[in-house]
Order: sequence, then structure tokens, then C-alpha cells
Amino acid sequence: MNCSRTHLGMFLTFLLFPLAILAQKPTIKYGKVSMEELTMPVYSKDSSANAVVLADIGNTYFSFTNNEFEVVHERHCRIKIFNKAALDAAEIIIPYYSGVNTKEKITQLKGATYLLENGKISEYKLDSKAIFDELVTGNYRQRKLTLPNVKEGAVIEFVYTIRSDSYTFFKEWEFQTDYPVIWSEYTGKIPEYFYYKLETQGYNSFFINEKKEAMDQFVITWKGEYNGNNYTNVRSQGGSEAVSAKSTIYHWAMKDVPAFEDDKYITTANDYISKIKFQLQGVQYPQSAYRGVLNTWEKVTEAIYASDGFASSMNRTGFLKDQIKQLSDRYTDPVSKSFAITSFLKKNVKWNGDNSMWAAQTPKTVFEKKSGNSADINLLLVGMLREAGLAANPVLVSTRKHGRVNEYYPMIDNFNYVIASVRLDSTDLLLDATDPFRPAYLLPERCLNGKGRLIDEKGVGRWLALEDDQVRAKKAITVNISIKEGKLNGTALVYDKDYAAANTRSQLAEATSKDEYIKEKYKSAGLSITNFSLENTDRVDTAMVTKLSFEFEEEVSNGILYLNPILFSTFEGNAFKAKQRTYPVNYPTLYDIVMLSTVTIPPGYTVEELPKSTKYTLSEDGAKFSYLIGQVDDKIQVRSVISFNKTTFLADEYEGLKNFYAALAAKLAEQIVLKKVSQ
Repeated sequence: MNCSRTHLGMFLTFLLFPLAILAQKPTIKYGKVSMEELTMPVYSKDSSANAVVLADIGNTYFSFTNNEFEVVHERHCRIKIFNKAALDAAEIIIPYYSGVNTKEKITQLKGATYLLENGKISEYKLDSKAIFDELVTGNYRQRKLTLPNVKEGAVIEFVYTIRSDSYTFFKEWEFQTDYPVIWSEYTGKIPEYFYYKLETQGYNSFFINEKKEAMDQFVITWKGEYNGNNYTNVRSQGGSEAVSAKSTIYHWAMKDVPAFEDDKYITTANDYISKIKFQLQGVQYPQSAYRGVLNTWEKVTEAIYASDGFASSMNRTGFLKDQIKQLSDRYTDPVSKSFAITSFLKKNVKWNGDNSMWAAQTPKTVFEKKSGNSADINLLLVGMLREAGLAANPVLVSTRKHGRVNEYYPMIDNFNYVIASVRLDSTDLLLDATDPFRPAYLLPERCLNGKGRLIDEKGVGRWLALEDDQVRAKKAITVNISIKEGKLNGTALVYDKDYAAANTRSQLAEATSKDEYIKEKYKSAGLSITNFSLENTDRVDTAMVTKLSFEFEEEVSNGILYLNPILFSTFEGNAFKAKQRTYPVNYPTLYDIVMLSTVTIPPGYTVEELPKSTKYTLSEDGAKFSYLIGQVDDKIQVRSVISFNKTTFLADEYEGLKNFYAALAAKLAEQIVLKKVSQ
């Protein structure tokens, strides 16, 4: 959950903070857009920005209505659009929760687009027809809106309020976005009855970071009622009473926050952007004992097991009793039995693409419909493994796109996925039954995200490492090249194993045909695939083999022939272009790429020049590269090996990593030079 609020919080800010700071704080009022904002040509601190957030102001506080507390969240955001690349900034998404017992309501929603037309400011208001709700998953929904008539040079703004009847949901606030932010401010006011744990993250400094004490008043009301017996009937008077309570006011602001540049070499932007999160730890009303709420992992575990559908999804596997017995009788040792049950479930139930730690259907319904979310499938897997007599338990996971779990902050919404674990002596076998393109022992890359939390039937939990250093993405490419009359002919064998094989099988399944897959996978300027075959596409526990025959036109100029012996390389040489980086580079898996090329020198040619053999290492063998080349008679052999032996490179290693990539790209592009011998 995320977002923020404004007006009351801004008023409190004016009362509580020094004028020196306030003088530097932008004041925005809804509908009052300035000519300066509309005529701004670029953002001076980042002239490449497609848009800039002029101000994003939030305020969250407690209200006491109908003798119940509710959390009120207000937000006011204004954005300047510079060019067409930022027009999608006008598409606003507001997530909210709508469960049976807990609901959030969005109110006071409005927005507008402002344009400078004929020297005057024109306002285009948000149309109610451009607002609609949609289901995300389970009880989570989102309200989507599109601001009208957005063009280059426009200023857009929107405001809304979310009221929640659960004080568990105290809104988090993100100070950083895809666009640079000139000013982001958040105020939170929390009565003394509620205890929250605050978690801050990011690489940007606060311009304001204040904490003040204040007094609040909440009015308690009661209705009159009749009291008595058969002889007397006395009516007590209704009334109200104002109750004073101390409150803590938190006030944060950041200014000139750079845009967060997302790329595929991180887990998710949510792990690194500057933001604040809140988790309710406990509640203590006047004259009442303190009541802890999910303030320990044990309580988080208890709450999860008490939730509808979690435990029951592991306990209702009787309808599969016969199939489980057949598999158990055939596969007697725990490892092969675990693999067999996982494979059985993969073949009979298809993952619908939804990540969840909560089952949406009963196990029997999942099996009958042959479809379910990740929790439907993997909680059923845990139950089947237990039915087979194995020590199986669920493991809560946060996927890479959901963000890493902080072990020191017990928060239930840290997780969004669940897998299965089987205890084998002193080790844990981790299993997932959602992906048919990988063997049972190979977790999907989306799950490789730090640690998961195993929780057993007694509510006892422990942390498990999700990555396995013994399992990599392995690719080996063997190429043989011959040359005749300036035309290169050759064959190639590509071996993919473990994660490389799983990804290749997945890509093949997504392609419209095998021909289309080969065409896209191995396309290269001037090269054409004349024949191919694919082996072991369905045998997910073995290496996948691709056999290729190819032709390549090379131009001979003045008797000189140039050729690059490294064909079909999957290495991306221009992966890192930013001058600096403040957050780590993270790969989902370790990987090895081995390329072996043999070039037969054609009759009438001699070697004019060969690339030099070389080796590069980075971060104490965290990454290694070797390039060995030699000639024996009419054969030139090149062996290139790229190995990444760790998945995370810290920000201070970025410069070295960038240079490593650049050096590899340059080396892999070097050519062999053959010269025609004069007759």
C-alpha cells in the first residue's frame, strides 16, 4: 500500500516548523497553476527529463467517527509534462483495499490539466467517465483515471482522500518516482494509543526530518437508552465527551530528488527508491493493557495460519490420496518422491500468472479446473507432500518485483508468494510447481530474492536462503566455420542447462513457431540459418540442445577477409551506460557462458592477424573472462569463457563492472584477418 495527503498537514506544518524552512517550501493550492510552471521549458537540474514532479504532498492522520477510529490519507500531486514521452503520467492509479471486514474508501477525487493557449491558462477538468475501478487480486483493487487533453507543455494535478476503517493501513510514502521530484513532503499524525514501527529506505537525504508532540481531541458520543424493569422505566440521557490525547507529528520532506532509473539488473525499484513504510506494532487505549499486533514474526505467522484458506489449502488433499500413494510406492526416497509429486502437479494444474501467498480456491476446485494462482498450487503441493509422509512446510517469499524482505521488520505485506519446502536431514529442498519448463529442484527466477520465511504447523518459523550457489545458468556454444569463395558455412551446437535451459524452453513456448523462435534468437546481420533442430525440449531435467547450420556472406576486399569467430554470443556489452550508480547491480542467478569456435583457413589464405589472448577478473573473481586463441596447421581455435560468480555488485563496484562489460564487448568484437596468398 502507498500514497499520502495535504491540507490539514500543511496547516500543521506552518504552525510547527521554523520560518526559515517554510520560506524554502513551495506552496501549492489546487487550481492555482502559475505561468512559470506552464512556461518551464526543461527541468534545469535534469534537462533530459521527460517530466518533473513539481510537488507531491501527503498527509495522514486519525479521525474519530461514530465512536471508531479511522485513518485518513490525503494527497495532492502536480506534474509538469515536457514531451510526448511523458504523456502516460496522466494515467493515475490509486490502489486501495476492499475486504469483507476492512474497507478503504476513496473520496474527494478530482484532477485537471492546464494548458497555455493564446497566452491564457486553460483548465480541463477530470471527467467522471474517465474514472473506473478494477480488481487487482483478492481484496486489492485500484481506481484508474486519465486526465484530459494532456499535451507537451501541460501541467497536470490531482487530489484525493482515502479513508480506512483499519488503523493497520497507515499509508507509506514514496519520495522518488520515475521522474525527478522538485518537492515531496509527507506529514503523519499518530495518537498515543497506536504504536507503529517506521522503516525508511533510499539513497536521498531528507530536507526536513522533524518529530513534534501535540494534543488532539476526540469526541465520544453515546445515545440515550431506557433502563428499568416491569415497574420502572428510566431513560438515561445521551451525550458526548471530548477526550484529549497526545499525538506525535512526523514531518518529512525531500527536495530535488533525482529520477529513479529502473533496469533489469535490480530486484525492483521498490527496494531502492526513497520512501517510508509503517507497520502497526500494538494498541493501548486508556485504562487498558497494551495489545501487540504483528510485532514479532511469531505473531505474523499466527495471523497467516489463522487466515481463511491458508492452512485448509494444505489439509484438504484426500481426493488425491490414491494418486499420491501410487507415486509414493514408485518413488521411495524423499528426494525422488518430492520431485515426482511436484512434476505430477505441474502436469495437471497450470499457473494462471497471479502471484499470491493466499489461496483463491479450494484444493479440489484447483485440481478440477486445472488452474490456479501460485498459492493455490504450492499450498496444494505442501499438502500432497505431507500426505506422502514428507516433512513439508510452506515458505513465504517476496518475489523480485515485489521487493526484498527486511528480517528486522515483521510485516505481513512483505510477502506475496509461497513455495514448498521438504526437510531432508539437515537441508531443505525448496520446490515450486508453477513452471512446467524447469525441473522440480529449480525455483523460478522471480523467487530468487534473498530469504524466505518457513512456517510450520506449530507456528514456528525460520529463515531460509532462496539462492543455491550450486545451480547456475549454463550455456555452452560450439561453432565450426569453413570458408569457400568468401562465403562462411558452419554448424553450431548450443547446450543450455539449468536456468539457461528453463529460460530457453520458456522463450520457445512463447514463440509463435519454432522457425520464429530460431529466427529471433539467432538473428545477426548477414547471417542466415539454413537448418536447425531442437532436442530435449520437453525433458526439463536434461540439457536442451540446439543444432544449427548457417551461412554468412563476408566481403573480400583487396584479398583481405575479416571474420569474427565469436558467433551467437548472448553477452550484452552495452548493459551499463550511466556514469554512476547509487544502488547495487543484482542478477537473479550465477551464470557461465563457454564459447568454442574453430575456423578452418581456406586454401590460398594465410593468417594476417589474430586477436590476442587475454584474461580479465573483477571483484576478487566475482566475475571472470578469458579469451584464448591459437593456430594449429589450418585450424584457428578460440575459447571464450564468461563467469559471474556472485549475484550482487555493490555501488562502489559499479565503475569496475561497467569497465568489465566494455572490455568484454570490445574483445568479443575483435576479428581474425586472413590474407589471400599471391599465386
